[in-house]
Formats: sequence, C-alpha cells, structure tokens
Amino acid sequence: MRRLLIIPVLLFGLVFVGGGYYIAAETAIPMWQNWQQARDWRPAYARLLSVAGTENETTVSYAYEYGGNSYRGSRVGVAEFNDNIGSWHRDTQTWLSELKRSNDTLPIWVNPSDPAESIIDRNMRWGLFALVSVFCSIFMLIGGGIVYGSIRAVFQHQTEHRPSMTQQHEIWQKARDDGTTDVGFLEFHQQYLAETEANSNSRTVTATPLDWRSRKGWESPDIKSDAGRSTWFFWLFALIWNAVSSPVVFILPDELQRQNYAALLVLLFPLVGAFLLFMALRRSLELRRFGRVLLHMDPYPGAIGGHVGGHLQVDTLDHRLAAEATQLTVTLECVYSYISGSGKNRSRRESVKWAEQGRPRVDRAPRGVNLVFRFAVPGGLPEADIEQTGAYHFWRIGIKAEIPGIDLDRSYNIPVFATGATSSSASHDVSALFAATRKRESDAAKLAIASGRFDIEGLSRALRFDHEGNRIRLRFPMFRNKMLTLFAATFAGGFGFACYSMFDMARADGLFGIFMALFALPFFLVALFAAIATLYLPLNNLCVDIEAGRVTVMRRLLFVPIFARRLSRNDIAHLEIKRSGSTGQGIDKVEHFKIRAKDKQQRHVTLAEDIDGEDVAMHLRDYLAQRIGVATR
Repeated sequence: MRRLLIIPVLLFGLVFVGGGYYIAAETAIPMWQNWQQARDWRPAYARLLSVAGTENETTVSYAYEYGGNSYRGSRVGVAEFNDNIGSWHRDTQTWLSELKRSNDTLPIWVNPSDPAESIIDRNMRWGLFALVSVFCSIFMLIGGGIVYGSIRAVFQHQTEHRPSMTQQHEIWQKARDDGTTDVGFLEFHQQYLAETEANSNSRTVTATPLDWRSRKGWESPDIKSDAGRSTWFFWLFALIWNAVSSPVVFILPDELQRQNYAALLVLLFPLVGAFLLFMALRRSLELRRFGRVLLHMDPYPGAIGGHVGGHLQVDTLDHRLAAEATQLTVTLECVYSYISGSGKNRSRRESVKWAEQGRPRVDRAPRGVNLVFRFAVPGGLPEADIEQTGAYHFWRIGIKAEIPGIDLDRSYNIPVFATGATSSSASHDVSALFAATRKRESDAAKLAIASGRFDIEGLSRALRFDHEGNRIRLRFPMFRNKMLTLFAATFAGGFGFACYSMFDMARADGLFGIFMALFALPFFLVALFAAIATLYLPLNNLCVDIEAGRVTVMRRLLFVPIFARRLSRNDIAHLEIKRSGSTGQGIDKVEHFKIRAKDKQQRHVTLAEDIDGEDVAMHLRDYLAQRIGVATR
C-alpha cells in the first residue's frame, strides 16, 4: 500500500525531470549545437533585404550567393528562441538598421557543406546559455530529488516505523498546544528527519563513548570564546559575497538605458556586501579592543538540575563603564542545531530550547573587571553533545555590554551535563533575579487588568478597550499585524513576479509553453495564498461586546461582516487560552495567545487575540471569565 502511495510523488518528480530536459532540448542544447557547428563555417557577404524586431526577437531577411548559386537566409544568432536577456537584440537591430540605411553589405557565415544554411552572428551568448542551463538544471535536480526520495522511501528498511505526515502533523499540533515547540510544521518535520538520521547513524557506529574533556576547548574550566573564529568567518564570507556580487554593478547601466528600472533591485546585493564588510570590521575592532576574554566555569562542567556559572575576566574594561552600562547582560541558552534541506540546499539551523538572561555582578579585578553570574538550570533538559556533528544539542553562554566605543559581545560553547552540581564561588543568582522580575511584571499586569487599565505591554499592540457601565467592548482593529502583512506581501510580490515571468515565457506555442505554465502553477498558488493573507491580515477586525452575561462577537473584513455569534452565560462551558504562535527565539521569544470561549457543543469562539505573553493572556482570561460569570481552564 505504501508503494502505491509513492506513485503520484514519483510521477510528479518525473514531470519535473522531463520538463526540465524538454526545455533544455528546446533552448540550451540546440544553442550549444549551433555554436559548435558554426565554428567551421565560411565567411561571406549578403544583401540585407529587411530587418524588424522587438526587445526579445530580431527578424531579418537577406540574400547571398555562394558557389555560383543564390540563397536566402533569416537566421540571426545561435539562439533560436525568443529572449529579452541583456541588450543583444537591441544592439543587433541597431547595427542591422544602420547597414540597411547605408546599403552596406552584410557579413555572414555560410555552411560549406550545405550553403542554404547561414547565420549572421555565430558567437555564443554565454550569459543566456548559462541562464537557461541553470534554469533547466534546477528543475531536473528538483525532480531527481523527488524521484530519489520516493524510491528511497519505498525501499527503506521495514523496521523503521516512521510516522506518516498526518501523524507528524498531529504530534506537531500537540507539541504546539503544550508549548514544547514553537516552530512551524515544516521546520518541525525537518528537525524530526535530522534526529532520525542522527539516531540511525549512532546505531551504526560502534565507537567507545568519548570523555567530554576530549573535546577541544573543554580541557579545563577556562573556556575560550568563538570571537576569533567568527571574525575570520565574517571576513571570508564578506569577501566571497562581494567578489560574486560586484559584477552586477557593471550590468546595471546597460539595463537602465533600456529603461529596465526593475534592475535596480540588483543593488541589494552590493548593499548586503557592504553590510557584511561592516560587520566583519566591527567584529575585528571588538576583538582588538577586548582581546582574549576567558570564561572560568564554576561548577565545571555546568550542571543540569544544578548550576551553570562562573566569572568572565575582562582586562581592558573599566569598572566604572561596566557598572554604569545600561545594557549589560549574560545569557544562557540550550540550543538544538540541525541540518535542514537536502543536497546543495542543506543549511544548518538553530532552535533555542531553553534560555534565561540577567545582569552579572561587576567586581573589581587587578586588571579590568570580573563579571560574576550563576544560573539555576532545571532538570530534564538535554546534555551538551561532545562531538557536535549532524543533529545535536549544545549550551551557549553569551555576554554583551553596551559601552562607549566598541561594545563587548562574546559567546562560549560550554560543557553542560546532568550532574546536579552547584557553584562554590559564584553567588550572584541570575535565575532568582530573572524569576523575581517576571513575577513583578506579572503582578503589575494582573493589577492593571483588574483595575480596568489595558494600555500595558502585551495588550496595547492589538487591543482597544471601552468600558460603559456594565458593558465592556474589546476591539481588535485593522492594521494590527503589520510585520506579518509585510512578510506576506513580500512573498506575494516575489512569487507573483516569478509566476508572471513564467507565464510570459509560456505564451510560446507548443509543448514548451505547456511545460512553462505547469511549472508556474506552484508559484501561482503560493502567490495567491500570500496575496489573500496580505489582504486578510491588515483588513480583518474583531469586536467583542460583554454585558449582563451575554457575549456578542463580530468579525469583519474591512466593513463587511464575515462571522457573527451571540452567546449567553449558560452557553459557555469555560474560557481557555491557546497559543497562536511566536516571534523571535530564545530570550527574545515572544509568544502570542488567543482567548477562546468553548460552548457546550465543544465549539470555539475567539474573544481576544494577538496577546503577547502567557501571563498577560491568563490574567485577561480570568478578568473576562469573571465579567461573564463562567469558569476558566
């Protein structure tokens, strides 16, 4: 049964392979063959009869004599398909028009074996050839990857019981509901595949367990930062990027002369290159100012179910500057690193599983300062992987200080294991201060909501609150999802432009046009979905009225109602909060929630949405439940 289910996927992949090959057979392959054949042709002269054309096609007619016989020709270049790449057509039409006006002879190349074959320009257009070759190769590689993946899935070992996509989606949905993951389904699926591959590899390798001290950099409690390595990486990446992207600047003037102002978008590449050079220079200056900054761990190694702490000695940092720094933070993160994608599209990604942040204590030292800290790490978190290959977990300490001049910014890959050990010298408890700060913020939010003040962080972004006697109104107005709207609009524009370009090329007759239209279909669907989201996200608005145990909910798109519901106190079983997503990750992660009313028929009605933070959502839920007179969950 499983093999039968693979057949549609296999056929889909074969369509991509066949389509890519067909396009290559109509474009790149004949272009290469024409160029090779014309290299041995003989020069001759012709009389130009007519010339016409557009920006993507040049049409000519000319007459010539060869070997005592008369012939007519119409071939211009080695490419026998229409295109608008570069200025070749414009330049060729200008040159031919000048020859026609001056009645000059036209130099051509004639096939001595078959004089009826001739061509005006036998040179290879390498830019066009490279473009169509890469375009066809991408489709054939995509199709080949799909075919390979489907065949591999069929012949995969029967003992590996991989859940189906539906089961994985259910697992992902449950993980999102209980807060154990905050990633999208595709990223969750990629993480699952990475973990499966890592576990499979670990079963096939029968090596003796490694001592964690065998990892380079973990030999002693004094841990070095990655500042030097990351600085070299930034310089290398910046130089490569600028070397690759700099030629686009030379293409731009020619495109602007053709009034192709969309080509200005290529300026993004050198701008990104300039930013990368700036980041590399900034990291070099930071490394030069602060030099080597060692992290002395206490305990060593860090302990899950115990403490992760120690002190950082910064010899070149003045005590007064460190003590007065408004932004001085130390961050501890448990990170899951995995590889997503396949083939040349493989890339390493990170997902922060747990994080805390606080301010270290600043102590004077014989030279500079000591930054002292200690985190209390809960049990049950994954240990640091020793080899750190494939998919693995690692622990990271980060220290940042915003001070005049160059800021301090270092990170450390540290050993952390489930030993339960505690610190003997680092007494500054960052975790306790973090918990106390969060409790103060939660209590302040609870007090504000209970007193009818809703202009607080977590609510003010989306909620507008009105109170008239016993009636309260919650309004979630239009244009409250600006970043999501911008993201959706970017997707709609990018995929829409790609779809338009493909359909424009598909206007050619024959099977080529059918294949181009077929390839454009997925881009069209993504562009359509993104366009709908671009309209819905900013224009939808929600209004909830609560009065005397009655709840009226109205959602509109602009001013047009698309959903309405009226509930009484007796219709509602309870109110609950549901996580709807998150932005950022690690210590900067902001979780978003909605509040729903669940009726006696197990249906859900949204009463509030786009709430930032679980504590704020819980306090607002309790407030609304009290006003309506129902229970909470």
